[in-house]
Amino acid sequence: MDFLFMMKHPVVQQWLAQSMVIFFVLAGAALLVFGISLIVNSAGALRLIATLNRWVSMRPATKPLEIPRDTRPLVQKYRYGFAAVFILGGAFALYGLLFQFEFFAAVHLLGLGAMAPDVSHWIVDSLRWLLLIGNALAVVAGILLAFFPARVEAIEAWAGRWVSVRKATKGADDMRVRLDPLVEVYPRAVGVTVIVIGLALIGTFGLMAQRVW
Repeated sequence: MDFLFMMKHPVVQQWLAQSMVIFFVLAGAALLVFGISLIVNSAGALRLIATLNRWVSMRPATKPLEIPRDTRPLVQKYRYGFAAVFILGGAFALYGLLFQFEFFAAVHLLGLGAMAPDVSHWIVDSLRWLLLIGNALAVVAGILLAFFPARVEAIEAWAGRWVSVRKATKGADDMRVRLDPLVEVYPRAVGVTVIVIGLALIGTFGLMAQRVW
């Protein structure tokens, strides 16, 4: 919430407005230069486009993340230790949430004091119930792990089914340059269009600069 209050500060808002003006003026200048190069030196501009069109695929970099890793043997091997952590940790948290919970302290900790009381109460109460349910499930999971390991293994086998994102998004990482052929056929017409867009950005945000400085 402190971040939201900071964003409302006049100095921060002025800085954001100035940054936006500088960004779009520079973008307009870059478009202007690129459009002129398409008209004056089409071959050189097309070579620059071809150089910048190198494709970097994320699939090789994210491949290790797609390898399934089964932690069930480790959990079963040390199931009593994990069970003790779940039960004791969950029970301790439940005791604090049920008998030692202070609403106004939670409001202050989360920085919700400036909000309407009904809204802050709803947020804190929702978070409290979420933690209560989560810790109660942790206690249940610890009991199942300690006394019903077969049931836990069956649940893990069902819940641990692997869904590959790489397979689901195959083809989405392919390089697509639909505008480049159009630029190659009509470089000067595209250059004129880019110049108009660049001049519009420079003019619009150049006039805005008088208001933010």
